Amino acid sequence: MKLFDLHCDTAGECLKQRKPLLSNDLHIDLCKGERLDKWSQIFAIWIPDELRGKEALDYFNSVYKNFRNEISLNKGKIALYQGIEDLDVSEKSNEITALISCEGASPFAFEGGIELANRYGVKVITLTWNAENELGFGCQSGCENGLKPLGKRLLSDMAECGIVADVSHLNRRGFYDALESDAAVIASHSNSVSVLNRTRKDCDDKFFSCRRNLDDEQIKLLSQKGGLIGINFCNSFLGDEGDDGREAVWRHISHMLDLGAENSIALGSDYDGCEISNELCGVDKMPHLADFLISKGLGKALVEKIFYENAYNFFKSILQT
Repeated sequence: MKLFDLHCDTAGECLKQRKPLLSNDLHIDLCKGERLDKWSQIFAIWIPDELRGKEALDYFNSVYKNFRNEISLNKGKIALYQGIEDLDVSEKSNEITALISCEGASPFAFEGGIELANRYGVKVITLTWNAENELGFGCQSGCENGLKPLGKRLLSDMAECGIVADVSHLNRRGFYDALESDAAVIASHSNSVSVLNRTRKDCDDKFFSCRRNLDDEQIKLLSQKGGLIGINFCNSFLGDEGDDGREAVWRHISHMLDLGAENSIALGSDYDGCEISNELCGVDKMPHLADFLISKGLGKALVEKIFYENAYNFFKSILQT
């Protein structure tokens, strides 16, 4: 099977926990991916909310350099995206294509910062994490304002460079500002708030979980813009305890299909960044998830679109411009 996953935190965890990318006890390693015929993975470099300016860029650099070293140690198994041909199945069918994203824009939050991100090869920038930063306000900031002037200017720069804007973690007003921009937009790892609300019991993190998911209007608008929505495997974004495995993934996908998002649904696992049920907790579980969704009546062609083709077509189009 083929997989194009929009978000994981594995690069940061490899550095933090001093674990190799080849084989480890994380959700993602290269050996676990051997069950896949073709795999494109967006590796996020997460920036803690408290880091700004030079500290944020230094942190990005430390994760980036370690990840590049891991890639160099595993030549023939994984390669950093260099050009559009790297996404073509016929070109490197036995080699993982790794794309870099920055989760939290602070390392590049200055005039000319997007040009620097482009030189690093960053293909996706998540505009904020949960709190406020130089570009705007995250979903836990408590602020309902939209993107700041710098955020809007950098979105224009991202559109020119072909860097995708990621609205996962962004507050609602900022979401609309991003969609009104010329940049290509995705929600790399966000689910449906209405499905979550039907299944969750009262708990301390309900507000956070709901704000990180998308309401029906947001799903429709993002789909109409031609963006992507990556299904997040995080327990608290999928359902209640014991209701957060494959069945929950199917519920969220089914609801988005009812909203007309067939060409926008993808996977954004959030591997190595959250708690995930045993049914989903590893890239080696993806063939089982695909078989399960087919058994629920989605059809093999539709499952292939969700697992690979929607994301492949989106990025091939964006990165060619």
